[in-house]
Amino acid sequence: MREVVITGPRRVEHREVPEESLTPTSIRVRSLFSGISHGTELSFYRGTAPQLTHEIDDGLFHERDPGHSPYPVLHGYEMVGEVVEVGSQVEGFNIGDVAWTGTAGHPDTFVCDTTAEGRPFFCERAPDGADPASGIFLALGGVAYDGHLTSRLRFGESAVISGLGAIGLLSVQLARLSGVRPLIAVDPVAGRREIAISLGADYAIDPGSGGVAEEVRRLTGGRGADAVIETSGSWKALHESIRCCASGYGRVVALGFYQGTGTDLRLGEEFHHSTFHPMGASSIVALDHRNDPAPGRAWDRLRVYQTIAGLLGDGTLATGPLLTRTFPQTSASDAFDLIDRDREGPIKIALTYN
Repeated sequence: MREVVITGPRRVEHREVPEESLTPTSIRVRSLFSGISHGTELSFYRGTAPQLTHEIDDGLFHERDPGHSPYPVLHGYEMVGEVVEVGSQVEGFNIGDVAWTGTAGHPDTFVCDTTAEGRPFFCERAPDGADPASGIFLALGGVAYDGHLTSRLRFGESAVISGLGAIGLLSVQLARLSGVRPLIAVDPVAGRREIAISLGADYAIDPGSGGVAEEVRRLTGGRGADAVIETSGSWKALHESIRCCASGYGRVVALGFYQGTGTDLRLGEEFHHSTFHPMGASSIVALDHRNDPAPGRAWDRLRVYQTIAGLLGDGTLATGPLLTRTFPQTSASDAFDLIDRDREGPIKIALTYN
């Protein structure tokens, strides 16, 4: 089995490893596509991931022993492949089916457990008639849906989607499907703003022009947005998201991977004074919808992924505009380099396999 490993900052290599043994509840998959994570995975590639200098103990980040390097790192969690072997107790998969899974390392073949307890992230059979490549958006679609559920957005409420990468553009579509109005998209890249409009956003704002919160106020009749879903990972964008919210009840769902020191986030301004009209967001939340779910809202990870798989499979969620380019697995280093260099260009890069 051949897989992709990050051996250090801006170093990607291939290595041969023995094939895993098949268990009674697992399937063997021959890879077709795999998506590169432009957030978490690229942070390891760039050498900026907090896990490189900190280790997690009992849920807390602590300084890592300088003499202990976490490299080499296996990453990636967006695999699509054809089932070539099934275990004796497997249900729901047959040889020849397309599987959408969360296996790491971008391997050319791999084994995935099909039980709910054994799945690394997810292991779903692609819906009949689905475009196989859509499966590389299943994990990101799950994040977008987690954010949408956490936002508690209701039909007729207003929302801002900040950051129009893959998660942001999927969030635009989920908000439109939920009857959000007005739906406002924010991103500095013109091409991404155009895609957001084509996918259902009512308005698209260039943050480089300034006055994002002021424009959101104008578009919402002076109230501000009911919710902002922030996906960019920019501290400055998170601060502006607070400013965009309606006073007293507006909420920010922070989906972005924020790194470094948040010098652009000033919580002593609109956030601290959010109970005074007309200041900004009164809450900033991450993915909290799974905490103590009320009856009828038990949206565990499996249910989220199965829902998104259905929306991807029947084309309700469009992914064609999101997949910018593909590279063969043998050219993985070129794919990582392109994402690293051209931070405003590619929305999603995928690897392909012979």
